[in-house]
Amino acid sequence: MRVHDLLLDAAREAPERTALEFQGNAIPYAALAEEARRVAAGLGELGLRPGDSIGLMLPNMPQFATTLFGAFLGGHVIVPMNVLLTPPEIRYLVEDSRIRLLVVFDAFLPQVESAVKEVRDPPGIVAVGGGAHAHVPYADLAGHEPIREPFASDAQTHALTIYTSGTTGKPKGAVISAGNILAQIRLMNELFRPAPDDKYLCVLPLFHAFALNGILLPCVANQTPVLLHPRFDVDAAFQALAHEDVTWFGGVPTMYFYLLKHPQAETTRFPKLRVCITGGQAMPVEVLKQFEACFGTPIYEGYGMTETTVSVCINQPGGERRVGTVGKPYPGCQMKVVDDAGHELPTGVDGEIVVRGPNIMQGYLNKPEASAEALRDGWLHTGDIGHCDEDGFFTIVDRKKDMIIKGGYNIYPREIEEVIYQLPQVAEAAVVGTRDPAKGERVRAVVALKPGQSLDERELRAHVERNLAKYKHPADYRFVAELPKGATGKILKREIRTELERGEGSA
Repeated sequence: MRVHDLLLDAAREAPERTALEFQGNAIPYAALAEEARRVAAGLGELGLRPGDSIGLMLPNMPQFATTLFGAFLGGHVIVPMNVLLTPPEIRYLVEDSRIRLLVVFDAFLPQVESAVKEVRDPPGIVAVGGGAHAHVPYADLAGHEPIREPFASDAQTHALTIYTSGTTGKPKGAVISAGNILAQIRLMNELFRPAPDDKYLCVLPLFHAFALNGILLPCVANQTPVLLHPRFDVDAAFQALAHEDVTWFGGVPTMYFYLLKHPQAETTRFPKLRVCITGGQAMPVEVLKQFEACFGTPIYEGYGMTETTVSVCINQPGGERRVGTVGKPYPGCQMKVVDDAGHELPTGVDGEIVVRGPNIMQGYLNKPEASAEALRDGWLHTGDIGHCDEDGFFTIVDRKKDMIIKGGYNIYPREIEEVIYQLPQVAEAAVVGTRDPAKGERVRAVVALKPGQSLDERELRAHVERNLAKYKHPADYRFVAELPKGATGKILKREIRTELERGEGSA
């Protein structure tokens, strides 16, 4: 099987079955496949060749799916892009992936146009929506005769580049092959297989691996309808779960928190909902217990990262589910806990989680050293700290790196710190995450200025907001004389975090 066969097979076997429901419209598999074939032809007419990269800056909408599969049919590489990115962030992705074409929702055209105007070989732009602009309309892209013969891809074909930040502050593009995608679907189907009479509510953004590789593509493979919401709106999601025959839901813990806080939560039930899946950040045990007590649907918590296509382990239905853990590895995946020298640690001892399996990325785009560091001796070193119990259940207890997870988004402090350091008044800066009951973690910044310098918080905040997506913005800034350091001069972020959470004195 090739990755585009997921859609072509569904269109052949169940042409009239609903693939996507969006804003009251049902799109059957035959129509979805037909438009994807037209898009593939349009991409060829624009001069794209197999292996060329296409950036998608779209909210959840059918055109995301048709462009995705159109690219797969033509042998192109899709680069999903967070719609909140600023022009400097967009430009970096365009240049790093050598993006030849950007498919952009009208509302995001200003930041995209600003980003590409200084690119030496700027990509073309296809605009989705009805606004006035000078770019190729999506209707023209999809207005060609459908292609007859798809690109002859194989398991090694580069299908996706999904960006995840690193401790250097610059995002890294995880190279996901067609084989990685198909393997992930097979792994998930060993335990979970949504049926054609199920319906999956997707409120997570499709530019995120959870929604793209964990919801949309597996649902197409299983010919399961997806009710697609443009974004997470708690009232819209609540009403869909209550009234739209939704049987499956996947979300980050923050979403379950807000559903529990809905004013109708005490009086309304989700009659058809039978499976909930969560990941992206640690699920608070109390939120899980309260949700299950209120709505009667089990939540299965799993663990993965962009580099694993989606996930490598999960609490498994039909077997023992251990709340507070991320479950056991999928059949076909392996996990172990190692020390800094790579030696496996005994049961119950904390160390770094390493994983391997057929869904592990091929490496980081254009970053051979980072790839070699992450992929060692056949294992992906995750940077997460955890342990395994005597029954094979894994628990994640901390992160080796200082990553912050806010509402399911991965935020890397170094990226924010580098932006703060651009201001000449700044001597030291540290960004940490502190506990937040709604979003998991809150982004906090602590700044020390150079002697004799002054900096207004509004000026600092405005500078950060110009250069980083909104979800990365610190909730607050604290100015101190000096940051705490250890014997080697390393800034003690754990101490900063502890003091901020206590709310005592200075950091």
